[in-house]
Amino acid sequence: MSLTFLLLLCAQIPPLEFTEHPSDWQLYPRDAQNLAEVDIAGTVTEAGWQQILVVGERDDVVYSVQVQDLTYSAGSADFNFEFTIRAELHAYSFKVVLIQGPQYSLVASASNVVAGDAYLMEGQSNAVAWDAYGEGLANHQQSPWVRSFGSASARTWDSSHDLKWYQADGETALTSGSIGAWGLRMGRLLVDRTGIPVVIINGAVGATAIKWHLRDDDDPANIHTMYGRLLTRARNAGVADSVRAIIWHQGESDSWYAINYAWKFQQLYRDWLKDYPSVEQVYMFQVRSGCAKVSIGLREVQRRLQDYLPLLQVMSTTAAPSHDGCHFHYAGYHEFGNRIVRLIGRDLYGSTDTQSIDAPNIKSVRYANAAQDALLLTFRDPDDELIIDVGAIDDFELEDGVIALTGTVIGNRILLTLSGPTQSETLAYVGHQLDGPWITNDRGVGALTFKVPIQP
Repeated sequence: MSLTFLLLLCAQIPPLEFTEHPSDWQLYPRDAQNLAEVDIAGTVTEAGWQQILVVGERDDVVYSVQVQDLTYSAGSADFNFEFTIRAELHAYSFKVVLIQGPQYSLVASASNVVAGDAYLMEGQSNAVAWDAYGEGLANHQQSPWVRSFGSASARTWDSSHDLKWYQADGETALTSGSIGAWGLRMGRLLVDRTGIPVVIINGAVGATAIKWHLRDDDDPANIHTMYGRLLTRARNAGVADSVRAIIWHQGESDSWYAINYAWKFQQLYRDWLKDYPSVEQVYMFQVRSGCAKVSIGLREVQRRLQDYLPLLQVMSTTAAPSHDGCHFHYAGYHEFGNRIVRLIGRDLYGSTDTQSIDAPNIKSVRYANAAQDALLLTFRDPDDELIIDVGAIDDFELEDGVIALTGTVIGNRILLTLSGPTQSETLAYVGHQLDGPWITNDRGVGALTFKVPIQP
């Protein structure tokens, strides 16, 4: 008689309690050997069953069968199985069977189990990144290898009680399995380029100031806080100690609080490294002009944070298309995913695609002549080949009202000729709302906006 037929002869399920068991769609964090251990353990609480058997399958083909004899004490018997799975684009499943003579009883099963990497997203509405325009495009990127856990809802009951795994969704907001459009694009690209499944947990909530994202130090997992809800979900998923990177897009609600923003983000960054000890990189999107008239002061703070937080890298949102003045149509979020994945690929997976993937970042601004009617802008990456779209120089601002007339690119430098001598102490590149002309590198990555001193 075949095992498959015997499993169909299931008697009434006997008492049995699990202490560890995989769930449908679960992702286990992989180790340095590209493997993960799946533990199945618990207690049979009704005497009489002779053995317990677990069948492990890979793509519905049996790859491991383990059997243990049950030894009872005070009417119960413990069991403990260990299976190893590989991080790959193949699905594993497990069936737990109790045996009593000729009787086989299937007591539990889990399917679509994988090993892979874990990522977190946080921020406000441009991190929620839902399908606000009903375009129906984000989920074209759906993949069974891109998953999420629990509910992204801001309601405490949802985030603490939803313990299920999901195929990640890029179009819905604040619900089970939702990770937003650029989160899903990011996940799909990672899977396609590395062959490693991923779980992405998004804790973002729209219109939230950074102070609402901070940790309750007396109770870090406090589900009445945004920080605590995300931490609770990561712990319930079993990935809190294995998160590889955190991606942050927030700041529109803090436009006029630049000084406090720097202090609060550093606090948040330090707490992330405490509660997610495996984090290798933190990525921040610098927010865009528009959406509550985001100040250049706030954006300059974001640009400079990476200079003293060693794991932080800042990516631009300038030159991302389809901006509505605050949020983005799908094309913009699609570009977000493209940009951030190139950084993750280089930093975490050893990708050789490294040319022109960082946002052009200003290094210095100096007077180009004694008359002080020209400025030389030097960007940090000496390999950058900058491009100035026609009209992009209109986004430069000097304090005394002098304007830029022309901009000439010389590799990673820009020579600005001005309408006259300037006495301004600073030069700002402020960007603009909507689409239009930009300063980019040769791969279309927009320059970070800035406000910096003019040096002699």
